[in-house]
Amino acid sequence: MTSGLPSPALSVRGLIKDFPVGRSLLGNRPLAMLRAVDEVSFDVAKGETFGLVGESGCGKSTLGRCIVQLLRPTAGSVTLHDQELTELGGQELRAVRRRLQIVFQDPYASLHPRMRVERILSEPLILAGLPAAERRHRVQELLALVKLDAEHARRFPHELSGGQRQRVGIARALALEPEVIVLDEPVSALDVSVQAGVLNLLDDLKSRLALTYLFVAHDLAVVHHFSDRIAVMYLGQIVEIAEVGQLYAEPQHPYTQALLSAAPVPDPIEERARQRIVLHGDIPSPMEPPSGCRFRTRCWKAQEVCAREAPPLQEQRAGHRAACHFPGSP
Repeated sequence: MTSGLPSPALSVRGLIKDFPVGRSLLGNRPLAMLRAVDEVSFDVAKGETFGLVGESGCGKSTLGRCIVQLLRPTAGSVTLHDQELTELGGQELRAVRRRLQIVFQDPYASLHPRMRVERILSEPLILAGLPAAERRHRVQELLALVKLDAEHARRFPHELSGGQRQRVGIARALALEPEVIVLDEPVSALDVSVQAGVLNLLDDLKSRLALTYLFVAHDLAVVHHFSDRIAVMYLGQIVEIAEVGQLYAEPQHPYTQALLSAAPVPDPIEERARQRIVLHGDIPSPMEPPSGCRFRTRCWKAQEVCAREAPPLQEQRAGHRAACHFPGSP
């Protein structure tokens, strides 16, 4: 799966996450199960930024939370280097979270509104058992890392701008010197004018601290700028994985082709000459996904085999895999 890449820092195999829906009148049994993540597998190499992209509701944020064990997977495995995470609990899981952290989408909701920044950044250090003097020094280091002033330590979250709050969230994730960080749409809640500064900061931190990123997003322009490889998700499954240049130049799956055709191009002449692929119909309910290929109800290439058989995620060319019976040009 990672041919030509270094040994993976993070491996996900056959990951499934089900959520119970409703309760029966007699007993406490769920009426149905919603499968938000369905048999997802991929590797992230050390030092790589691996982008995970898809429409809202496709399961990408749920997948990120399962990886850091904020949500327990229903089945499958998550391996951080050589350590399997899904069976860990208590003290073992807390030890692993020093190495694996997450930055959330909404910086305001993820910060305690009644804590000053100094206390927010000190929380993981307290749990790690650092003495008070070391904690104060580390908090100042973290603020400098994310390019905030020392006086920001005395402020509450509501006294910060959106970009500053997200920088605090990033600093908190860095507090215990992790190896891998899941970035769950870290700039989607920010003004466009602020997004570039936060992305440049994340890129700089990756180089300086030898970090590995799983970058969850729905904005294709951001993913293109920031990622080394990209996985495209649709209705709980990965439908395409490739290096960023290859995926944008020669997308193999019809869903990827439709997403890229909808993304604006800065060159007005090229933008006018492009042919837009318009998807018809609504996204099917994950409660009742289509048989065979899940994308077939919206796909212009769909044939009888697409309803009968789910296409495997297989290599179309070196390092480029797609789950489609009829991959290639639109």
